[in-house]
Amino acid sequence: MAQEDQKCIAEVLAGNNEAYRLIVDRYKGKIFYLGLKFFSHSHDAEDFAQDVFLRAFEKLKHYRGKGSFGGWLYRLAFNVAVNRYRVNKRKLLEGELVYDIPSSLPLPETRVLGKIEREAVEREIAQLTPGQQLVFQLHFFEGFSYEEISEISKLPIGTIKSHIFRGRKRLKERLEHYE
Repeated sequence: MAQEDQKCIAEVLAGNNEAYRLIVDRYKGKIFYLGLKFFSHSHDAEDFAQDVFLRAFEKLKHYRGKGSFGGWLYRLAFNVAVNRYRVNKRKLLEGELVYDIPSSLPLPETRVLGKIEREAVEREIAQLTPGQQLVFQLHFFEGFSYEEISEISKLPIGTIKSHIFRGRKRLKERLEHYE
């Protein structure tokens, strides 16, 4: 996939904007899914994804080819999501409710769990530190490696491992009665 991404990027930079459609098609699911984690309404996640791909197109000339393109795109998307979240949080504090607070777990994974267990897991993940929540999301639900998470989050790999260890330990302690 990395070679396919590089080929598409080279074509886009050479003026073939249609090649960008292949990139969008390849990554739209992951970007939309990230949007759902930050914004609870699908139409907001769709707007978010469109904004991410527009910004990525505009910034594509700045992609240096170091690391995976998917990691670069996900980092860009994460930054857009965090910025929107902050703006919306500020509006919420000023009395303008813009978005509902999203669930902490993605829908596909929660289908496996019963309603009671799912709610317990969601409550406990919501109690993790923001860093632990981010790392859990990227590693367990998005499938990113430690190196990719480091690239996306700008956290050292040791910190990522620590977040996963501490988060797992807390979840295990808090959810052991559900086993």
